[in-house]
Amino acid sequence: MNSITLLLGIHNHQPVGNFEEVFQLAHDRCYRPFLDILERHPRILERHPRIRLSLHYTGPLLDWFEKEEPTFLDRLRMLVQRGQVEMLGGGFYEPILSVIPDRDAVGQVKRLSERLRDLLGASPQGLWLAERVWDAGLPKKLAPTGLRYTILDDTHFIPAGFDADSLTGYYLTEREGHPLAVFPISKDMRYLIPFRLPEELIAFLGRLRESGDGKAVTYADDGEKFGMWPGTYQWVFEEGYLERLFTALEHNAEWIRLSTFSEYLQKSPPTGRVYLPSASYEEMMEWALPAEASKALLDRRAELERQGRLAAFRPFLRGGYWDGFFLKYSESNHMHKRMLDVSERIAKAFTDQEVPEARELLWRAQGNDVYWHGLFGGLYLGNLRHETYRNLIAAEVRLDGAAHIRARKKGWIDLRVFDMDCDGHDEAVIATSALGLCVAPAYGGSLLELDYRPAQFNLSNVLTRRAEAYHTRLAEASGKADSSGGPPKSIHDIVKVKEQGLDQMLIYDRHRRASFLDRFLDPRTPSEALDRIDDVELGDAVKGRYHLGEPGIKNSRITLPLTFTATVRRDDHVIPILLEKIYGLSGAGEVVTVVYKLENKGAEPCALRFGIELNLTLLAGNDPQRYYEWPDSKQVRLHERGEVRQAAWFALVDEWQRFRVMLRLDRPGDVWFAPIETISQSEDGFERTYQGSAILASCCMDLMPGVPIGLEARLEITEL
Repeated sequence: MNSITLLLGIHNHQPVGNFEEVFQLAHDRCYRPFLDILERHPRILERHPRIRLSLHYTGPLLDWFEKEEPTFLDRLRMLVQRGQVEMLGGGFYEPILSVIPDRDAVGQVKRLSERLRDLLGASPQGLWLAERVWDAGLPKKLAPTGLRYTILDDTHFIPAGFDADSLTGYYLTEREGHPLAVFPISKDMRYLIPFRLPEELIAFLGRLRESGDGKAVTYADDGEKFGMWPGTYQWVFEEGYLERLFTALEHNAEWIRLSTFSEYLQKSPPTGRVYLPSASYEEMMEWALPAEASKALLDRRAELERQGRLAAFRPFLRGGYWDGFFLKYSESNHMHKRMLDVSERIAKAFTDQEVPEARELLWRAQGNDVYWHGLFGGLYLGNLRHETYRNLIAAEVRLDGAAHIRARKKGWIDLRVFDMDCDGHDEAVIATSALGLCVAPAYGGSLLELDYRPAQFNLSNVLTRRAEAYHTRLAEASGKADSSGGPPKSIHDIVKVKEQGLDQMLIYDRHRRASFLDRFLDPRTPSEALDRIDDVELGDAVKGRYHLGEPGIKNSRITLPLTFTATVRRDDHVIPILLEKIYGLSGAGEVVTVVYKLENKGAEPCALRFGIELNLTLLAGNDPQRYYEWPDSKQVRLHERGEVRQAAWFALVDEWQRFRVMLRLDRPGDVWFAPIETISQSEDGFERTYQGSAILASCCMDLMPGVPIGLEARLEITEL
């Protein structure tokens, strides 16, 4: 009788910065009951020791298990010792290995291997590649780790000229003579397990074995599909899917052989050689495209499917590269380049032995989840972005602290002018013991990042509202989960909303949500226009490329002079307005000053409202401990909107982190405020997420030709 070898791999992960209750829920509804099924029938396992599989747990999960659920590790260790489970390695904090420096990639992989040996007595031979993001240089990058194989999707092979239906066993690839074995995952099985009946999987395997003896096929996917995805806990555990699956495999053990990857690698020759292009799984490559391109790809696929030609064209239809998220989301690119900068500074300043803590913080900031967005919240989740920035800021504090203690400096201030985000334009990066700033002259002379270092808090951690390809599906959503019974749908196929009317709340920004953006409005513009301020903007300063003059450095104080000639439309006139603004920051203080001078360079007077736009966040919009305040005000939560007329100051207060951010104006002005809310998809459906607060401080001016008008704004951060 022909036989077939089935290779099973389960990947389990929770990102750094996820809520404690999510870790606990995942353990209770997913990780623990999965082990319960493996251990439930010891007599059957003794007769049929073929329920064997490979498991992967990332570093944040191992750390959490050790602290909160140590018995889970005890049980896992027993499964490893019995040879029933093989442990997979990988990057400790689940980074995308191809987009972090080699020194960090190797260090993270070695760290997880060491941790698995210490906790479980397991020596991994292969690694789980985060999000299966492949780059041809990885075999060489991974060579120092000693790991021999990884697991990728069949969609990686198709652009290289392979037929997905004929992929079996494993293939060898290499870079500069450094070999790596690659097991191809069957996409068909990814959609069968656990979303279809076990009998359908057995029938699928039966069809594969008919074409020849000894085939090996791979299933590997997220463990959270077994209990954490919508509807899966009831189906997988309460209705017994997983137990029925294992029983079905045992009952067909005469022709279905279960093996671990390393065992198969040791006993079997490669199916062949392969060189793969940069790729990930099919859905990820769709998500990495710009919204319009992603929608066009989906439309073409649907069109070809209607015509019955999709199978013929599928090998030539593919999405983008994972790195495309850095182009699609400027916030992702900013985080990534900040991470690279910190990594380079650590590598230059210290040895591994001198700053293990700073390097550990850096590695925590390299976890992949926050740098992209697709089906899961990822980049859209402010708490995950906050955790990444918190770790980067903490690493920088240790770097700067060590450097300035050695130099015996007090009230120090550092300035670096370089192209930090690799867009062809220099940024000014300023650091003191209290604050960190990134000023972007080429993007409206704005403040891209403002860090309050004592709290390790990035106040500029705000996400721009932008179109997503899946927004077209909002009108289809019913707001109800599927309740038809039977197997749950894959979350790729579920369309539901967490509140009604979300399609009416879609607003897209035409500017990046930075601070100290310069606005020119009609004096009659109402405060309600703040939500769609790009629609009422009269000038072009927001996206203007400001000229950075020579920075001034004196007595531990830095000034950054910026100039731009704005074009303002008033009635039938186009009026040039020279705009000068000077950032000021002292090494001894926690105050950012911006001094403005506006001068009408046209021939006609110009009446307008000049506004300074800030986009800041305290993370939670509806938390009573985070609120606005102004003279004679009550506490107003951050998810609310409104205006304050003729205010001398306006503040955001965070009682949880114990600091206040106060905007002071040297002349009273009107302050408008509104929440910045995005509509995004997650595994639970479409949801509205508070990303930060838009604040516009403005005053009406009559700009006479040749007569400059000055204005000063101060942003003060103080402890409560």
